Amino acid sequence: MDRRTMLLLAAGMTAEAAATIADPWERLAHALAGPQSLDEETVERLEARTIGFHRLEFALPARAIYQGLTAHINELSNLLQNSPPDRLRRRLAATAGEAATLASWIAWDLKQPGQSISYDRVAALAAKESGHLIIQACTHAYKSYAVQGRAAHEAVRQAQQFLPAQGDDATRAWLLSRQAEELAALGDRHALDLLHQAEEAYSRARPHRERAWTRFLDPGRMAAFQLSTYVRLGDEHRVIEVGQAALSAIGHDTDRKRVAVVYADIAQAQLQIGDVAEGVAYGRRALESAQRSESTWGLQHLTTVEKVLAPQKDQAAQELLGDIVATRRSLGMSPA
Repeated sequence: MDRRTMLLLAAGMTAEAAATIADPWERLAHALAGPQSLDEETVERLEARTIGFHRLEFALPARAIYQGLTAHINELSNLLQNSPPDRLRRRLAATAGEAATLASWIAWDLKQPGQSISYDRVAALAAKESGHLIIQACTHAYKSYAVQGRAAHEAVRQAQQFLPAQGDDATRAWLLSRQAEELAALGDRHALDLLHQAEEAYSRARPHRERAWTRFLDPGRMAAFQLSTYVRLGDEHRVIEVGQAALSAIGHDTDRKRVAVVYADIAQAQLQIGDVAEGVAYGRRALESAQRSESTWGLQHLTTVEKVLAPQKDQAAQELLGDIVATRRSLGMSPA
């Protein structure tokens, strides 16, 4: 997504959210007029807006879109209460579930675990109501980023249980890539087989047509998954090659959350092979990108860099370590 598209989307979401919140009299007048008829065009507009929020998530800080997203969910709730025809109700329920999974992820990013859990429950209800059980695959996949070790791997396994036997290859590629990352973190080289399976699924996928949440999956993201897996397996030399491919495929101005993660992985690899200067340089870029994007995910990914920096005697390395620790403390995050 280019910068112009991102800004247009952000402006549109902000305007809609402001109209919803700033004019309560208009909402009341609308409600007093009685249940409104729901047509295909309205549902398509709401589906497109849900997709828009998912696209904005990886380009903007969580706080910038949370209010607009919750206003959107409120509108979906009101329409569902008006007893729309079954066919349209199922579509509304599905897009509400897709919005709720994103709201859960953003609430976690904003350190609101209670809200995150509540949206998870709503997403599960929407998945059942709409018949799109794969919505819960997205919910569990997001959860896998919030935990570590075997808990993260188990969250991915739970997500995979909601995949259909065929189709939804973008989500399948995402989950296989996540499983590869987490198995690599456990030292299991079966992760490389899973990476191959993920690439095969991605070759069949249509990320921009399948689900609202699959819009993020592109060659840059797939390269980032490979990078993370090789780092966790300790294949530092392969990391340099794959890392450059990942950086080349990422929009540095509009995708700072992902950039932070890629920089962190490259930093870890450089430090592990003994190139402290390059490792510190990439680590500094990772921290700056995470700070600008206000990304909990990005800062959490830096925990591995913290561990590699700790034994370093180099002054620049120690300064970077101190800055990472200070940033995490200022945001109320637990130490590495």
